[in-house]
Amino acid sequence: MILSFKTYKGKLIFFILTFILTTIAINLLIQLNVNFLHNYFDKTYHNIESINTITNNFGTISRSIQSYVISGDSDSILNVYDSLNSISYELNQLTCQSEDEIVYKRSITNIYKTINDNIDMVILYKKQGKDYTKKLSDTIESLDYANYFLQKFTQSKINHSVEYYNNLKSSIRKITNTNYVVIALWFILSIIISLLFTKELTDPISRLAKYSNKVAKGELNFSIPKVDSTDELGILNNSFSEMLENIKDMLKKLEDKAELEKELAKKEIEMVKYQQALQEAELKSLQAQINPHFLFNTLNTLAQMAMLENADKTYDMLIKTSNYLRYCVQNINKLVTLSEEVENVKNYIFIHNVRFRNKINLEIDIEKEIENAKIPSMILQPIVENSIVHGFAKKREGTIKIVAKKYYTSYVKIQIIDNGSGIDPEVLADITKKSFVSRTSTGIGIENITKRLEFFFGIKEPIFIESKKDIGTTVTITIPYINQLS
Repeated sequence: MILSFKTYKGKLIFFILTFILTTIAINLLIQLNVNFLHNYFDKTYHNIESINTITNNFGTISRSIQSYVISGDSDSILNVYDSLNSISYELNQLTCQSEDEIVYKRSITNIYKTINDNIDMVILYKKQGKDYTKKLSDTIESLDYANYFLQKFTQSKINHSVEYYNNLKSSIRKITNTNYVVIALWFILSIIISLLFTKELTDPISRLAKYSNKVAKGELNFSIPKVDSTDELGILNNSFSEMLENIKDMLKKLEDKAELEKELAKKEIEMVKYQQALQEAELKSLQAQINPHFLFNTLNTLAQMAMLENADKTYDMLIKTSNYLRYCVQNINKLVTLSEEVENVKNYIFIHNVRFRNKINLEIDIEKEIENAKIPSMILQPIVENSIVHGFAKKREGTIKIVAKKYYTSYVKIQIIDNGSGIDPEVLADITKKSFVSRTSTGIGIENITKRLEFFFGIKEPIFIESKKDIGTTVTITIPYINQLS
């Protein structure tokens, strides 16, 4: 298992392991001190035991060598050499802890060698019948010296051990106190770490609980700050933050959807109003539509009769009237080309001039590129009719100019310009407010035309009117460019 400090599980395991290992380390420290003392006193005990063994062996040598010179017993000689070998071994086992002990051990070793040599000479002289008393006396004297230095060595070892023990007892007391301090500090540190760990664990939980209560109460006008922590609570905090943002986004989308549905309902209402206006326009502008086919056939019959009677003007009047009426009846709810709409205006001007003996001059300036641009029928004729009825009410002559050009790359701008008497400011204000309805024209007013253009092209305020008193009026229509072939 890989221990990760990025998770609370890893932090908790680390905390527990640290606590256990620290406790083990403290116990090991105490055990090492105890083992050290045990080893020291054990070594001291063995040294004293070796000194006692050497002392006993020196006594055995003294008794055995004397027994040998008196009785010549060979067993005594074996005891002497066994004791010498034992002394040699024990001397090697002795350890020195001071300079005095080194001097004593060296003296004992030298005396041991002297005793060994003297014993060899005593045995040799004894066997040869020579005088061995001098060598025996030297051996006994050397044994006394050896015992003396052994006592000194023992006393020095005891004194050093007592001194060391007293010093060590003070150190042990200090070590014990240090252990107590370490244990107390570790206990305090463990409490602090536990409190910090608990705080680190509970604070994010309390914060998330507070946020959850707010969400449960429907309060969403706040944000949960994200954290850099990658532990479990950090992931939970960031996930809850993203969830809250998703909820707010979802509610925003629902609000937008409700607003869109509201707009669609509004457009449906406008569409209904437009259809009502269109029906009203159809009724007002096409009152002669009760039996259009019968009327067209009658007009065509009259035109043929006029042609047979060589009445050319009457023939033209009948043909243009028939075309005008046919256009109004058949295209009232359709999109036509700009050139077809202009042709209908021409028919209307011709009929009007013949009827009222006026001299209304019509000028056409249309770019070739936009002749096939789509436009609803009966848009230009009502505006031209308003120019004649209102602009030329006090004079029988005038000029109406229709100018149509490409506007930027995707629009068509159409202007109907007259040099009539203009529009009174009050009337122009009513027209702008869409509250003016002419009672002398066909009744398809500016408001009706505006609604139809808004409906067909999905635009707002497609018509703009400028007028100056005694100078004239300009009506500007701006619509999207839709080609007949597209």
